[in-house]
Amino acid sequence: MPCMVFLTTSSGGPPQIDPLVAFYVFLLANLVAATFSPIQDCDEVFNYWEPSHYLNHGYGLQTWEYSPEYAIRSWMYAGLHSLWLWIGMLPLRALGFGNSKVLEFYFLRATLAIICASCQTRLYSVILRTFNPRVAIFFMIAMITSPGMYHAAPAYLPSTFAMYTTMLGFSAFMDWSGGFMRTAQGITWFGIGAALGWPFAGALVMPFIAEEVILAAVTGEVFQSFWRLFQGGLRSLIVLAVQTAIDSFFYKKFVCVPLNIVLYNVFSGGSRGPDIYGVEPWHFYIRNLALNFNIWFFLALGALPLLFVQQLILNMADSKPILKQSLLRSIVFVSPFYFWLAIFTVQPHKEERFMYPAYPALALNAAISLHILLANFGSTDPRRLVSKIPPQLKLMVVVTPLLLSFNVGMLRTIGTLTAYSAPLNVYKPLHNAGFARPGDTVCLGKEWYRFPSSFNLPHGVRAKFIKSEFKGLLPGEFSEANVGFGLYPGTWFVPSGMNDENLEDPGKYIEIEHCDFLVDSKLPGSSPTELEPDYISQDEHWEKLKCVPFLDASQTHILGRLLWIPELPFIPAKFRRQWGQYCLLRRTSVNPTLTVIILGISMLGNFRYRSLNMFILTEWGIGILDALPTGAEFLENYTPQSMAACCLTLSQQPFVSFHHLTMDIFASQFVERARVLGRTAQHHYSQAQGKLNRTLQHANNQPQAFLYVILLFLTLFWLAPTLLRLLHCLPTPIRPSSPSLEKRSTSKAPERPPGVWHPSPFTRPPAPPYPNWSLTTTKPLPYRPFRYGPKYNVSLGLRTMPWSSWIELDNQYLTYHALKAERMASRGDKCVRTAPEAYPAALELLHELAGYLGERYPTLFSRTTGNGIKNLATGEEFDVACSRVLRQGMMVVEDPMRIAARLVQDDLAIMVEREDGEYYFLAGAILLPGFWRLGDKFGMQVGEIHSSGDVPGYKEKLEKGLKNFFRRVRPENPVLRNNYFIQVDDNLAWSSSIGSEDEDGIGWFTAEKNRAIQHHYFRSERQSLRRLPKTGGVVFTIRTYFHPITDICKEPYVPGRLASAIRSWGDDVGKYKGKEKYGDVLLEYLDRMHKEQVRGGLDVSKEEEEGIQYPF
Repeated sequence: MPCMVFLTTSSGGPPQIDPLVAFYVFLLANLVAATFSPIQDCDEVFNYWEPSHYLNHGYGLQTWEYSPEYAIRSWMYAGLHSLWLWIGMLPLRALGFGNSKVLEFYFLRATLAIICASCQTRLYSVILRTFNPRVAIFFMIAMITSPGMYHAAPAYLPSTFAMYTTMLGFSAFMDWSGGFMRTAQGITWFGIGAALGWPFAGALVMPFIAEEVILAAVTGEVFQSFWRLFQGGLRSLIVLAVQTAIDSFFYKKFVCVPLNIVLYNVFSGGSRGPDIYGVEPWHFYIRNLALNFNIWFFLALGALPLLFVQQLILNMADSKPILKQSLLRSIVFVSPFYFWLAIFTVQPHKEERFMYPAYPALALNAAISLHILLANFGSTDPRRLVSKIPPQLKLMVVVTPLLLSFNVGMLRTIGTLTAYSAPLNVYKPLHNAGFARPGDTVCLGKEWYRFPSSFNLPHGVRAKFIKSEFKGLLPGEFSEANVGFGLYPGTWFVPSGMNDENLEDPGKYIEIEHCDFLVDSKLPGSSPTELEPDYISQDEHWEKLKCVPFLDASQTHILGRLLWIPELPFIPAKFRRQWGQYCLLRRTSVNPTLTVIILGISMLGNFRYRSLNMFILTEWGIGILDALPTGAEFLENYTPQSMAACCLTLSQQPFVSFHHLTMDIFASQFVERARVLGRTAQHHYSQAQGKLNRTLQHANNQPQAFLYVILLFLTLFWLAPTLLRLLHCLPTPIRPSSPSLEKRSTSKAPERPPGVWHPSPFTRPPAPPYPNWSLTTTKPLPYRPFRYGPKYNVSLGLRTMPWSSWIELDNQYLTYHALKAERMASRGDKCVRTAPEAYPAALELLHELAGYLGERYPTLFSRTTGNGIKNLATGEEFDVACSRVLRQGMMVVEDPMRIAARLVQDDLAIMVEREDGEYYFLAGAILLPGFWRLGDKFGMQVGEIHSSGDVPGYKEKLEKGLKNFFRRVRPENPVLRNNYFIQVDDNLAWSSSIGSEDEDGIGWFTAEKNRAIQHHYFRSERQSLRRLPKTGGVVFTIRTYFHPITDICKEPYVPGRLASAIRSWGDDVGKYKGKEKYGDVLLEYLDRMHKEQVRGGLDVSKEEEEGIQYPF
């Protein structure tokens, strides 16, 4: 039996690829584009997807172009797509799978991909016969590797349709097989593209008509040429007449849409016409085509000169020409691209999609150029110098640019996919059961132009617009009147508020209070405004249903914007891509406390604590504490579900002081809620039973369809585990270790789903008692974490932490304790706060601290019976199991972060991982921050915390490493880091020089400049970072050391080293640390003190010999 041959040779000629194989190659590339390519232009959505949605589903968004007053969009074009969509989905509907509008969306894109592949194959096969097999192969490579075709092939645009007909038209004019010309056929295809697609695409036929006229004059066959031209023109006019009739039917008046398009785009002026939507410089298309076709574009530009050189000079010396066509035919084939590029280059208004019809001409030109170059470069004619070049070198010279072109094309394609695909992915949660209902609204503000059409929304869910900074005209809605107005009244009703001058219509907006869902973005390079606030951070109003990374082009290097840049350690930070969030938000619940309580009650079956149920029904107050699990039990038996019990603790605490007033309200709410849940369950059961009965009855009526469904289910049931087994056998890439700049991690964290932590069996090693520790004589450790210049390195600076040195206490303990207690009493949750989902981690931290402090500082802390700890210096007693503090003889519930803050001199913070894989600041006791406030950062993810604080070099040098650290840090691998600041006032808790702690605008700009050196203080922080083994929270401890500059400058080497370090700061670091306000005075003092130390006999070269090493 013969086998299929993919690559063949003909009579010893060059290799060629069978057209059928070429079709599959084109189809695969186009289907990938249809599946993943983001929609490039809002014109595609609002002018084509939305009208089709209206025709198929009865509602959709309407642009002014579809108003009968202007009528510059064809209903025939949209109607053909809608009709095919309806027909194509019939088989799926019959099987019960055709109810998804998302499926309709991708079905139509896949159809367009198949049509494009068919047209590409047709042109490929003609090039194969007409020119040269190698030209055909180069044409195919150019088409499948260029990012431009990735966007154009599946696009629902008239310019894409014109691209299809251009390929068919080129094929007809090139194909002289059988000895006759197919001019009429070619003109017809260009006519169809101009009428149904884009009228201006008809310009591409001009070179072929010119060829027909020249041939008529040369051969004398004037009548035959005229007849071919007449036939083609007549067929085109018939198509135009049919289109005009159909459009007139929909608009309920006589309209010729192609004529209206030409009149508007060519003869409009002043405040009308395409130029009001933006103009571009003459070189716009050169830059755009260079990006979308890279080397192929430049080869296409060189096609005409190369043809002249080849035909007029080189062919004279060759007995066998390298092209089968005459010079005239070759010029005709390459000239459409130049013609098209020249026409649109001189137009002020330019858009990428305007080039789509010429993409096949570009690929053909490039293939011809490359063929000419290679044919001459590979010549073995001894008369030519090129024949002296070794074949291996020739091969390298040829292959290198082709591989480079392929790689650049793929990198740009992947870069576009990964950077801008969020709008096609973010709406997916709406299709989950119970998330959205018919009548709900999805609002679009500043992201209106990225809306991927109503096909991506569930049935009955509408897209609406809210006011943003955009001042132009937004789409309205097609009329949905369906009684007494005939078929599709929205196509002929004149909508209100439409105009062709892009003037804003306030009637297109709704108030945000009417929005059930909202789509918004948050980019590091953009700032919120009054009309475009940061909705994503408004947790009290909006809940994140899904957030997808979205490229921040303004903050990304041009290389990262143009190409896909992998997140690899050796890639310089400035070239890495910077990301924002693209989110689907849902309006939050109005009673979150009750929601948390009900959630806890619903999970009672998972708890082993029988007294909890009795407490909920009978007791408020002390009974709460008796019912809760102890800290040891909680940590020992921790599961993700038991988080509800801890959330319940916080949610019930506000009721403790007035439980008698709230008990009846809660009880009635709980009983009513239980009744509602019961009725809902019964209703769903009845519905399911009825659906099952109807399904069985339907199976009897349509046994064939039912059998197909069963067979499909069994096939998928077999296929799914088979594919999983195959994928399981594939090698798994090894992820690199955390990029700590000072110490590499020796272990790798196990892979796990984002937001899921499996409790670790790790237990902290026992801490030995601190040698000779005293509350009065143990001095603060002399951390001096600055290095000599001239280079200041921005790095994470992580190093391994010995377990014994987790928490450092000294003779300033009581001072810190008193200050922190005073701030907790006066500022409350402005300094200490715990989110319900972080409560288990906060309780685990308290438990860990109590165990460690009792071991490390036995003269200050003693463990009492059970799970208590007593501060021997202050007399405070705490029950760490239930987070209680002894007050006036009674144990009172307190936030575990408050109790933890009372035990140590450090500030504390806990980061918790959510399902998006990001870590959020959800628990903190930030009492001595100096320069930042808990309220400004609480609830933020790691990246937002640092970017909002303008941390120098964060995006370029720290972000990747920090994210890797959070993802991979293990409970057994704690780390330390140090940093330092200069402060120009003596307030440990809050640096008043940058403004009041309660003011909105704070910063170094408020500080007094060049204060006397007596007001300068050295602020040093020692931070430990570790992961809690049971809950997986990442804990920061931040111990602040605070000394007058005049004191630390008495230490050897410090003045000179600190002066050198400050001078090494870059401008960004200097701005961040406020150098402008104190630099002159401080550096003068440090230099003077350093000189005094040197005059006193200090030998700077012996600093290392004396054992002084970072961070001391």
